[in-house]
This record gives sequence, structure tokens and C-alpha cells, in this order.
Amino acid sequence: MTVRGGAVPGTDLDLPINTIFIEREFLLGHDRLFDTLTFQNFHHTNVKMTVELLFSADFMDIFQVRGLLRGKSGRYTRPLVADARVRLRYEGLDDRIRFTEIGFTPQPQLLEASHAQWELDLPPHEQVCLIVTVAMAITSFSENGVSSFKEAPAAAREEERQRSRTRHAEWKERCTRVYSDNKIFDSLLETSVEDFFALRIRESQGVAVAAGVPWFAALFGRDSLISSYQTLLLDSDLARDTLRVLASYQGTTENDERDEDPGKILHERRSGEMTATNEVAFGRSYGSVDATPLFLILLHEYFCWTADSELILALKDALKAATRWLLQYGDLDGDGLIEYCRRNPKGLFNQGWKDSGDANRHSDGRIAQPPIALVEVQGYAVRGLAGAAELLTMLGEPTLALEAMKRSEQLRELIEQRFWLENRSYYAMALDKDKSELRVDGSNPGHLLFCGAISLERGRQVTAKLMSNELFSGWGIRTLSSAEKYYNPMSYHCGSVWPHDTSMIGYGMARYGLHYEASVLFQTLYDAALRYRRYRLPELMCGIGRQLSGEPVHYPVSCSPQAWASGAPFLLLAGLLGLRPRAQAGELVIDHPHLPPFLQWLRIDDLRIGSTRLSLEFTRQGTQTRWDVVNVLGEGLRVVSNGSSISAVTPTCFKGPQTSLMTYR
Repeated sequence: MTVRGGAVPGTDLDLPINTIFIEREFLLGHDRLFDTLTFQNFHHTNVKMTVELLFSADFMDIFQVRGLLRGKSGRYTRPLVADARVRLRYEGLDDRIRFTEIGFTPQPQLLEASHAQWELDLPPHEQVCLIVTVAMAITSFSENGVSSFKEAPAAAREEERQRSRTRHAEWKERCTRVYSDNKIFDSLLETSVEDFFALRIRESQGVAVAAGVPWFAALFGRDSLISSYQTLLLDSDLARDTLRVLASYQGTTENDERDEDPGKILHERRSGEMTATNEVAFGRSYGSVDATPLFLILLHEYFCWTADSELILALKDALKAATRWLLQYGDLDGDGLIEYCRRNPKGLFNQGWKDSGDANRHSDGRIAQPPIALVEVQGYAVRGLAGAAELLTMLGEPTLALEAMKRSEQLRELIEQRFWLENRSYYAMALDKDKSELRVDGSNPGHLLFCGAISLERGRQVTAKLMSNELFSGWGIRTLSSAEKYYNPMSYHCGSVWPHDTSMIGYGMARYGLHYEASVLFQTLYDAALRYRRYRLPELMCGIGRQLSGEPVHYPVSCSPQAWASGAPFLLLAGLLGLRPRAQAGELVIDHPHLPPFLQWLRIDDLRIGSTRLSLEFTRQGTQTRWDVVNVLGEGLRVVSNGSSISAVTPTCFKGPQTSLMTYR
């Protein structure tokens, strides 16, 4: 956009400085984008201005935008200019026609295929709004076109604004509310809540969460499951709908092109031109080894929070199929471990959460060859199968439940036998096709804490390694130790810091009673968030140590917002507060709560456990944290702590026992 001012009467000035205020607002509705430009004159005389707006549409696929060279494209047609609208058209190689239609209000004095121009005459202290409305559509070649705007843009904009406000108010009303004595932390949580509202995507089975903007604005099994788990404290409905949506896409057949098997949970679903033409393999891909056990983990944890037996019954077939996938398909070579190996050469070479091509290497830098058994995936399977066994028993499936529990215990033993490296006091990152250990220190074993898959003694050893200077950057846990040969703090997965990774590790530490270390991790992520706009944690940060840089080094193409980065504070909060719901038993266990160092007081309102809503307060006094139940709606919930309980929570305060909190050093 360019703005040129005309001469002001009685002066030699073209456009006096600091007299014209320009505001630009973007409003994204359900079917169009409103771009509103407001010009306000604070000069004492009329000001004439020429406003020019340039526009175009390249219709590039998101994979092209990310840098994938294509070497071919469809056909661009000449833009159609009519009245106050311009229609751009692209005929894709997938036999689909894509339209972008741009409308202008008021009508420009000049409108061409890529250029709009207004001549404005602004009286003193008056303002004018220019509204640009952008709509998109996709049709087949057999269809004739796309509908034009039928409403006045100003009216349509206000209607969309009101619709958005209503949806937002409904979302916030449903969410748990968290307040503290730290207003910056409250703002951080508020940003995370806003992000989850913005990232929701509607599917036929409910509302799931997209992974992140701009690169991953789509349904991802792993990301959606983890972020839904992180936010069970905030809104369990998000987990419910995510489970329904992913169950509706669950694999039904063996399909090498999509890495699909019966019972396997979706990795990614996209609908762009390059996926439709099979130039990339992500239209409907099942190329992740961890989404299926994570589905089981979330389903079980969701039931712990809600006792929603109706959903468990509705997803019984999905539960059984996912369990059978781990039992029958997950082990590719018969050694008892869960492995991956892509079947479509266009698919992802690595299929764990660290899915870049160079993420899994030996200590000498050699790329590990599949089938690869990742250590964290074994942990996910341990926890997922154990949870599935409990649900299957409840559903009257004792044979499958017994098989799932037996396999869970076998995997727990195999983790110790095959991955533990005595001379490093740590677990190998993975095993390659030759069953050779990847003897490198990464963040992967920290997820065993999240899963409760190892003993307390091993948990302490893993934690000590994770908190070493080589893995702990001061802003979070590095994906790869700085002591490793191929460490690169600016890489995607070989030395960077991911907030979600750190949050899962910190949550696991808290569950193992290692509250000091978990508090340190929460403190460092909080400190990092202070350095970002609106205190929004990014997808990842560079792994440069805090002692070398007083600011976290931004990763240049990180998604923001990213769902599981936005969910990190809620997961760490749930872990440190010791919230362990058992809704079916009518219990909420508060296990050794600890407020992080930057909080003295925190209140949670409308926390949902089963059909009960309650409010809790936590107060830190020196090295101790106390908790109170201050309000309740509903009946039949017991609050249990260290063997103490009250049989029926009432609005009168119940004083929980004091517990120690190691202060941040």
C-alpha cells in the first residue's frame, strides 16, 4: 500500500507529518477475509490523499511456499475486473479451478487487474474507511464459476465480527479460568487460550485443533493429541472432539501409498494441489509411529478427567483397533518393539515427533536406517496399552485387555534391556535396523517420565542428565546434547529447544516427585515467553545457551501460534499442582502441589472433574504450598491428598496439608 498526500493550503507541505492516523485491521471470517483501512485526519485543514493498493494471487501450494521446488504449475488466466471487484483465476494440475475474488468499498476511482486507487479528501478530524474483502473458492472444471459477494461489505464485516465475538465468548465461558498474583503470567495464559480458539478447525465429528500457523494449519494426529492432553485442565471438550475426529479417519486397510494399516491413527490430512496430484504424500497420511499410542493415552486420560463412558462406548471399536495395531502391526521385525519404516518413498523418512531427515543419527553422524525403534515411542506404548487395558476391561473385553497389559509390561522390560546404557547412565535415543543403539544424548528419554514407563531410580538418573549443561540450555531442554558431534542449535531437531518437549518432560518430572527440576523448567519457559510478543511461546527456539545470550535466539521460520507450544504452560501447571483426577471414582487427587517460583498465589475457577465444577486456590508460603477448595457446583466429588479426603466437597474451605517446595536457585 502507498499513500501520497496533496498540498495543504497556505503551506509548502505535501503531507504534514504526524497528522494522518492510519489503522489497519484484519478480520478472518468463516468464508472471507476483511481488510479494513481507516484514515483519520488530525490536521486543522482538509488533506487530500491518493491511496494505492497493489494485489495479486500466486495460488502457490503451501509446500511450494515452504521451499519445495516444483518445476511445473497450472494455468493462470487474465484477471476479470467488474464494477468494484477483481476475480483472479488459476486452473490447477489437479483439474480444479481456484478463485480469489477481491471486493472494494467504496469503489476505487481506478481499478485494474492488480491495482486499486482512491482519491480521498479528508476534512479536519474526520475519518474514512476502505474495506477490502477477499473470498476464495475451488470448483471443478465442469462447474461454471464462483458466487460473488451478495452483501454490503460493511454489513457483512460487522455480522462476521459479531459472530466471532459470540463464538469466542462461548469458548471462554466453557473454559477453566486461571488467575494468579502474577499479571504477566495471567496474560501469557490468556494468549494461550486465544491461540486455541484461533487454531480450532471444524470437522464433521467435531472441532479439533490445527497444529500451527502458517506451515501446519491442518489436522495432525500427533500434534492434536498432545495439545488436547496439555489442555485437559482448560477444556476437556477439545480432547473429546479430537478423539472423535481422529477416530473417524482411523486406518481401515493396508495401503502402502499412505502408510496406512487397520487401526492406525492419522498423521496428517491436507487438501492442496500438490497432495491431490500425489507430488507429496500428505493428502491423507498415516506416516507417524506415535499417533496411535498417543490416541490411547489421551482417551484414557480424558476418561480420568470426565468419566465420559458414553464417549468410551462410542469409540469402543476405535479403541480396539488402535490397540490391535500396536499388538499386530507396530512391531515390524518381531523383536517386541514398536518401529517405523516408510512404505511410500515420498513420505517422511523419520516418523517420530522429530521427523526431519537428519533427526536420528549415530554418535559419529551416520543417519540411522529404518526400521527404527524410538525410545519415547516404547514409553508411549507402555502407557497407552496399560490405559487401553483398563478401558477394555470396563467395556467387557477381557481377552484383549489382558493381551494389552501383558504387552505393556513386556515393553517396560525391553526399554531397560535394549535402551539403557550403563556407561552413560541414560537411555539410547533409538535402535536402528541392525538393533544398534543410537548412543547419543537427546531429549527423547525425557518422555519416559511423561509416560511413567521407568522406575523412580531411573527417573532420577534421566532427570540429572536432562538438567546437565549439555541438554539444558537455560531456556528449556535441547533436542540434542551440545556435546554431540552433530549438535546444531539452529537445526530443527538436532539441538533446538521445543516448549512442548520441555513441558512434557517437566510434567513427567513433577509426576516423579522431582518438583525442583520441574519448577526450573517452568521458570525458564516463562522467562522465554517474556521475550516474545504477547508472551506467546513459539514452536521452537534455537538451542543457544542462556549464558551466551541473554535473550532466546528466535528460530526464523517457527510457527506462531503453535498448538502444543501454547499448551505447554497448562501441562506444566497441571503437573506441578499435582492434579490427578479419577472422575469415575468421584475423586480428585492433589498430590504434593508446588507453585512455580514466579507465583505466590493461584486460583482455578470452574475446573471440571466429571460432572462437578470446583474452584481451587494454591498459596506458596516460603518453601511450602497450601491448597484450598473454595467453591463447588455438583455433588459426589472427594478431594484426596496424601490419604486425607473430605467425602463431600462443600463451599466451605478445606485446608490441604502443607507440602515442601524447593525454591528456585
